[in-house]
Amino acid sequence: MKNLLLATVAVLTLSSGAAFAQDNDTETAVGGTAGGVAGAVAGGLIFGPIGAIIGGFTGAVIGAEAVSDSSIEYVRLNPTEPVVITGDVDVGFVVPEEVELYAIEGDPDYAYFYTNDRVYFVKLSDRTVVYSPGVVVAAEANQ
Repeated sequence: MKNLLLATVAVLTLSSGAAFAQDNDTETAVGGTAGGVAGAVAGGLIFGPIGAIIGGFTGAVIGAEAVSDSSIEYVRLNPTEPVVITGDVDVGFVVPEEVELYAIEGDPDYAYFYTNDRVYFVKLSDRTVVYSPGVVVAAEANQ
């Protein structure tokens, strides 16, 4: 019964973070962070340390700004040379002007770059990182 109650609270918490994050860009970063924290706490209470990791990742993804599956697939099929960025790169990070961003075919609002074995999606209007699906394995070109 206790686990059922905790699971219900976790679902409600995560869904409210996602709805909150849809209001505007500032709240997107807050929604992703809040979703990650809520997911980690709920996952940790229900399933222990592994649940905290999975819940934190899931909550952060749910709270973050949505990037289309087709854009993620495009990035996977079109890897670029990684760049070196000093410091932590996370949602809300403003990408320096000297870092080249690569356009996503069919998605005029976002671009991407690779660093630290991860891909990051960037909103072109203000060069802020809005999403990173984690490590994306680049597809090899058909030969």
